[in-house]
Amino acid sequence: MASDVFRKKPTSPIFKVLHVVFVLIGALAAIVAAFSGDTRVWINIVIALVIIGLGALLFAKRSKGEHPKGVVIVHGGLAVTCYLLLAYFTLFNYA
Repeated sequence: MASDVFRKKPTSPIFKVLHVVFVLIGALAAIVAAFSGDTRVWINIVIALVIIGLGALLFAKRSKGEHPKGVVIVHGGLAVTCYLLLAYFTLFNYA
């Protein structure tokens, strides 16, 4: 999806669906971990709120035909960071 922005091309609908699936998996994992008592994962929830805001901004800008590369980089970087933190908290369960 990011490469589509950089190439100024529309994104395939299948990638949009896969994106939503991965978002839901990550959100569900973070919520389950948070309510299981791992307070460390609340940082993921805060980061996710920022990522969602950036995603909404991307959607709005793409709808207008814009290609905000900087927002894509921050959005993707935070998303990867969020997943890595979630994996770390899962693998090293020292809450």
